[in-house]
Amino acid sequence: MPELSHATTASRSALLEIKDELRLVRDGYEFLDEKRILLAAEVLRQRDEWRERQKVFMERWHAASDALVAAAADQGLQGLEVAPPTALPDARIEVRTRPYVGQVLIEAGFVPGEPEQSRAALRPTPQLAACREAFAEVIAAAAAVAASSTNLARLLHEYRRTERRVRALENVVLPEIHLDIAAMEEHLELVEQEEVIRVRTLRPG
Repeated sequence: MPELSHATTASRSALLEIKDELRLVRDGYEFLDEKRILLAAEVLRQRDEWRERQKVFMERWHAASDALVAAAADQGLQGLEVAPPTALPDARIEVRTRPYVGQVLIEAGFVPGEPEQSRAALRPTPQLAACREAFAEVIAAAAAVAASSTNLARLLHEYRRTERRVRALENVVLPEIHLDIAAMEEHLELVEQEEVIRVRTLRPG
C-alpha cells in the first residue's frame, strides 16, 4: 500500500481537504504556466527589438566615426582638439513605463535640448557641425538600446524564476499530492472492507 508523503491521518475529511488543495495547486500551476508562456513571447519580441536597435546604434556609431574623421581632415587634428566643446545643459533621458505580467517595462528617449558653446569655433564648418550632430544621434540610439537591454534582463530573470516554480509544482508538489490522495483512498477502501467483514462476522447466523 502506498504511504502518505506527509504525516496526515487518513479520513474522509482529510481526503476532501487534500483534494481541495490539489485544485488550488492546479490553478496556481495553470496561472504560472500561462505567465511563463507570456513571458517567453515578450522575451522574443524584446530580443528582436533589441537587435533592431543595436543595428541602428552601430550604424550611427560608424556614421559618427566617419564624421569625426571628416572633421579631423577638415580642421586638422590640432584644430579639432581646440574646437569648443558643445554642452547640453538641458539634455535628459525621458523614460516611460508600462506594466507587463508583474514586471515594469521601459521605453527611453534622449532629448538633447538646446546645445550651448562657451565660445565660437575659430573656423566653423559643416564638417564640425555634422560631427557634433552625429554623436548626439549615437547617444539617442544608445538610450533605446539601454531600455531594451533592461527589459530583457528583467523578463529573463522573471521567466527563469517562473520556470523554476512551474517545474517544482509539476515534478514535486503535484505528484506528492496525487500520491497522498491515492494512499488515502486505498487506506479508506481497506478500512471500509474491514468494517464490512466485521459486520458480517458479528451478524447472527
